[in-house]
Amino acid sequence: MTRPPSWLAALTVALLAGVTLFTAADAKRPAARPSRPAASAATKADTTAPARRVIAYYFHTNFRCVNCRRIETYSREAIETAFPKELAAGRLVWKVVNVEDKGNEHFVQDYQLATKSLVLVDEVGGKRTRWKNCTKVWQFLSDKEGFLRYVQGEVRGYLADAS
Repeated sequence: MTRPPSWLAALTVALLAGVTLFTAADAKRPAARPSRPAASAATKADTTAPARRVIAYYFHTNFRCVNCRRIETYSREAIETAFPKELAAGRLVWKVVNVEDKGNEHFVQDYQLATKSLVLVDEVGGKRTRWKNCTKVWQFLSDKEGFLRYVQGEVRGYLADAS
């Protein structure tokens, strides 16, 4: 077998190094944010919120992997399909929050966030009375039906306690 010329080997190494550097730099760059849909009526109801409500927050950062997007999608589906009346009445509110956006940094401390999270908050008179980080969403990533049941059960429990 004939060896390639040394300049070809050097070029190959340089190209591979460049691709590696480009990939590493790209991974550090924040992901492009998808366009956000208009706020739902339930989200806009903040100024006319009922005396007691449950807020389901999905917290994320600028970098959003496939699994993180799946958690948001499945959580939204679980809530919107099982609780349309509660959403319409403002008893349940769905909010997606980027904790890296200016003004949202406090959520990391408020809810002791270590990663992307679904957090349920019981709010009375505009004040948080209790909250729960639904950490098992990560366990159900490959089981959509289990994921939906888990989230709906957690939300149902919070709504029952908030009644």
